[in-house]
Amino acid sequence: MYLIDANVILEVLYKRERWQQTASFLERVKKGEETAYILHFTVHAISAILGEPELVSKLIIEISSWRGLGIISTSLDEELAAAEKAIRIGLDFDDGLHYYAAKKRGLTIISYDRDFDNTDIKRLEP
Repeated sequence: MYLIDANVILEVLYKRERWQQTASFLERVKKGEETAYILHFTVHAISAILGEPELVSKLIIEISSWRGLGIISTSLDEELAAAEKAIRIGLDFDDGLHYYAAKKRGLTIISYDRDFDNTDIKRLEP
């Protein structure tokens, strides 16, 4: 099972260099062929980048229909623990929260962010 980083979704939304292979992975999640999770925090971060309520609405409607996707909400206590862990292992808060959630749930991170490669969790690219 996987934890999807924001850069994976943004790769497709902005049709960046690897958007087609990324879209293929996300399509498998959408169909329920792969099981993956995304942090509620990540949905908010992507929403902040999109900015426009109409785009955010479309994003939420779209990912809500993905059969293989679960949403992970974190408490303030978990976010504090993630921030403290991020300090200790040299990650920023966003990456630290992904690290914390993946470690706690035994998930592999799907990301283009190589900062995870210096940790004890597995990172794959889509």
